[in-house]
Amino acid sequence: MAGDVEFGLYLLADDPSLTFIVFVGLVLLTVIAARFGAYAYLNMRATGVDAQRVLWEYLLYVGFVAACYGVVGILEIVSSVRTPYKAGLMLAVVLLLALAVREVYFNAALSTTGADRVFTGRRLVEVAFVAVVAAVVFGIAVFGLRRPLLALQGVGALAFAGYGFWFGRKQTAAAMVQGTMIDSLLRHLLPVLAFATLVPAVDLATVAGLDRVVVMHVQIVFVIMTATALMTATIKLRQNLAGL
Repeated sequence: MAGDVEFGLYLLADDPSLTFIVFVGLVLLTVIAARFGAYAYLNMRATGVDAQRVLWEYLLYVGFVAACYGVVGILEIVSSVRTPYKAGLMLAVVLLLALAVREVYFNAALSTTGADRVFTGRRLVEVAFVAVVAAVVFGIAVFGLRRPLLALQGVGALAFAGYGFWFGRKQTAAAMVQGTMIDSLLRHLLPVLAFATLVPAVDLATVAGLDRVVVMHVQIVFVIMTATALMTATIKLRQNLAGL
């Protein structure tokens, strides 16, 4: 015992099998996310291109926040610490990935001019996205896993993903930049965005009345798939660093 925190095995939903799978999945995500963030930081230092700095910073934050999600989830299994707000952390990962995809689009040779004029009110939309993440994190921390907050989380995740995929579609449709490092990085980030989105979005099933334990089983599958996709993106960052 350390202070008011007790350490031991705390089963999720009194289910040893679910607890084991979640523990393995979160450890996997934590390790891979930490490596992803480290390679993003090393790429940022090695590239030295000011125009790409924001992109690398977003990717660094993706790795950091995803690792935090894994760590707090592990703490819930090995200690009495309870972190219901961790769902909001994955929502933040989805937003950061969407913004990273946006930055990929802005950094592409075809899109370096007039980036701020993609559509009117872009910055207002992004501020609203940040407000959604804040509302989910602090709302769940204070009130718990209430259905309105879970609904906001799920809809927010889908909105963030739609925003990111909109920029991704515009980028992949640009034949002039296909085959470049930026284009290759985008194609590795989109699967991560897709799987990460499904982790908070599947909570919409809880709102619809599906048993919470069933939802947790589905969520951990998407967490593992997110970690797997993040691993291939990490390999891409490592290859890019080796080529600089």
